[in-house]
Amino acid sequence: MIALKLTENFGMSSQIQFVFSALVASVTVGGKAATKQIAKQNSTVIVAFVSKIINLDK
Repeated sequence: MIALKLTENFGMSSQIQFVFSALVASVTVGGKAATKQIAKQNSTVIVAFVSKIINLDK
């Protein structure tokens, strides 16, 4: 969807959409791999932080 919107907004051909799709997928997978160790080391802090944010709505 991101690639589709980029190609539509910038008036690019639909063939370029495949390149953008590959780039978005690689950034997603790479980002997950890069932050996995941080998440494992700080899981308690992350869960506490998110629970505080979720609890603000109540």
